[in-house]
Amino acid sequence: MAAATFAGLAKFLLPLAFPWMLKVLLDDVVLQEGVDAAARERKIIQLIVAILAANVVWMIATYYRSVLAAIAGHRMIRDLRVALFSHVQRLSHAFFARHQTGAIVSRLVSDISLAQNFVGSALTNVWMDIVLLIALVVILTVIHPMMTLVSLVLMPVYVYALHALGPRIRLSSKEVQQRLEVLSGGLQEKVAGVTIVKGFAREGQETQIFASHANKLLNKILYSARFTAWNEVVVGFVVHSAPVLVVWYGVHQILGGRLTVGELTQFLLYLGMFYFPLQRLSDLSVVLANSLAAIDRIFEYFDTQPHVSERPDAARLDECQGRIEFVDVVFGYDSSAATLKDIRLSIAPGQTVAVVGPSGAGKSTLANLVPRFYDPTEGRILLDGRDLRELELASLRRHIGIVNQETILFSGTVQENLLLAKPDATPDEMRAALEAANAIEFVERLPEGLWTEIGERGATLSGGQKQRLAIARAFLKDPRILILDEATSSLDSRAERHIQQALARLLKNRTSIVIAHRLSTILRADQIVVMEAGRIVDLGRHAELLARGGLYAQLYNEQFGQVELPRAG
Repeated sequence: MAAATFAGLAKFLLPLAFPWMLKVLLDDVVLQEGVDAAARERKIIQLIVAILAANVVWMIATYYRSVLAAIAGHRMIRDLRVALFSHVQRLSHAFFARHQTGAIVSRLVSDISLAQNFVGSALTNVWMDIVLLIALVVILTVIHPMMTLVSLVLMPVYVYALHALGPRIRLSSKEVQQRLEVLSGGLQEKVAGVTIVKGFAREGQETQIFASHANKLLNKILYSARFTAWNEVVVGFVVHSAPVLVVWYGVHQILGGRLTVGELTQFLLYLGMFYFPLQRLSDLSVVLANSLAAIDRIFEYFDTQPHVSERPDAARLDECQGRIEFVDVVFGYDSSAATLKDIRLSIAPGQTVAVVGPSGAGKSTLANLVPRFYDPTEGRILLDGRDLRELELASLRRHIGIVNQETILFSGTVQENLLLAKPDATPDEMRAALEAANAIEFVERLPEGLWTEIGERGATLSGGQKQRLAIARAFLKDPRILILDEATSSLDSRAERHIQQALARLLKNRTSIVIAHRLSTILRADQIVVMEAGRIVDLGRHAELLARGGLYAQLYNEQFGQVELPRAG
């Protein structure tokens, strides 16, 4: 930035020599009497060569000013974009629940692109223009102090325009970015869910909704354009009117014999140079207003702190037995209501615990507390006797494997998706994981096997194939703790039977939390936790819970029909 600014100063200060040369040429050579032709020609050549030499230096300075400013600006924006992405990834799940994916992407891409104008313009042009203005004021004052005052008589209008319009341009630009964020968020959702849109024949309605958002964005853009136009009009009036006043005053000075034609010409050329950076500063005020509005929005994300944070003295979890204890845990997504209440639960190492209950009972929320996607509002969760909040997040999550109800795959190959779990996995390890998940057969049938591109979110795979690939990814990680959230929901009966056989082997000696609506998947669990309205209402094995005739028996009967319960005693 310093080098770009220095080169920029040379770029704008070197042309100041030309008006001086023209004044000397007019007054001391062309209009000067008593100078012989040879001396006059020699003087002209010297002046022309000096100006051409200055132009060569100007050309070099201009090149390096542009290149160095671009390098500094783009590198700084790259660093800002990477820092923002890194920060966003550390934010809690609650942040992503509140913001649309497209809106987050808009700030990472669109807002930061606007911020680049601040880096590229403000950090070099402002200093160059200010130094140039100061130099020109000094030169104009030396040439003719009174005429300098005449040229500056309209400056209060310029200053007022910057003061009055700058904040409004910044606010309107921020509103434009907000509308663009809404547009981007809705667009990302509709493109991702195009199957649903087409399935319900909603193309026309969705186009109307998109057009409505686009019209609101257009209105904000035009509102901003009006302020920008007013700024341009006011500054243009000052820039074009001031020379007229100078000519009026200068002509009277020439007629009175107090000013030469060369001095007036020189003054007007310098005055033109004076209003050039002044006009650039005005244009820059618009750029800065837009950039600062974008920077405000960027730092809204930077100022957002994760609800789940790592303590400075957090301990690294190298070994994990897998004992999990919930001690008087209370949790709520907001302060107005608790989603989980008074949770007391102990899971022994290697035990498989199934969590069942009606929708909205808090099953997934309970499981999400184990990898610290959220922290309890009250109480503690212990792993091998240590509070989760005392552990490094990365080392904790390294021991936990998760298969979600909604399968998340990324564009790329099958192998790339598997290696997310274990980057240094060997082909044999990947094959074993695929076999364990009953996925090897369909992977081998793919055109390029492990190297087959599966598209965004695994678009080229069936629902069951995506689910089995996600399960294989969890198996490849070989964690001490497994969380399976309806892990077999997308499989047909035959594939589900094979997966259940694999789970029986792979979950052995691992602590496992299985969330399932289909009770057939958890009949052999060591413990079944029955939840309702955020509380644990029953706990036991399948036969015990069925015999008690409580909520579990009710859920079982709804799925499999009425069963005769064992008689007491």
